[in-house]
Amino acid sequence: MAGLDKILGSIKAESDEAVAQRINDAKKRAEEIKKEAEASVSDECRSIEERGKKGAEDTVSRAESAAALLKRKAILSEKQDIIAEVFEEAEKKLISLPDDQYIDTIKKIAVKNALPEDGTIIFSAADKKRLPSSFEKDLNSALTAGKLSLSPDTIGTEGGFILSYGGVEQNCTFKALIDASRERLTDKVSKVLFDKAEA
Repeated sequence: MAGLDKILGSIKAESDEAVAQRINDAKKRAEEIKKEAEASVSDECRSIEERGKKGAEDTVSRAESAAALLKRKAILSEKQDIIAEVFEEAEKKLISLPDDQYIDTIKKIAVKNALPEDGTIIFSAADKKRLPSSFEKDLNSALTAGKLSLSPDTIGTEGGFILSYGGVEQNCTFKALIDASRERLTDKVSKVLFDKAEA
C-alpha cells in the first residue's frame, strides 16, 4: 500500500505541478492579451481623438467660410440697396427741380430723343401744369427736324414724358431713362459711394 500511496502522491504532485504551470501560463497569456487590448484601445482612442479634432477643425473652417460668404452677401445686398436709393433720389431731385430748370431739362431730353418726324409729346397731368404756354413753340424751335405737338392725353408717371410717333412710343420718363442707364452708371455710383469708404 505504501508503494501505491507513493505512486499516487507522485501523480498528484506532477498533476499539481502541471496545473500550476497551466495556471501560470494562462495568467501570462491573460496578461499579454490585456496589454495588447490596452494598446489597441489606446491606439483606437488616439485615432478617435484625432478624427474628432480633424472633424471639429473642418466644421469650424466650413462655418468660418459660410460666415464670410454671408457677410459678403449682406454687404453686397446693402450696397445694392444704397445704390437703388441713390437712383430713386436722383429721380426725385429731377422731379423737384424749380420749374425753369425742370422745363430746360425736359427740352434737352426731348431734343436728344426726338425723331426727325412729326409726333406728339405726352406728359403727366402734374407736369402739364408746370409747362409755360410757350413750351410747344420753344421746343419745336430747338428741334432740327420734325415737330412735336403737346398731346391732350396724360401719362400716370410724373417726371419726364413719352414721345409718340404714329403708335410707336418712346419712353422718356425719368424712371425709364434712369433704368436704361442704371447698368452703365452703377459702377460709377459704386466707386463714388464705396471706394473711399473701403480705402
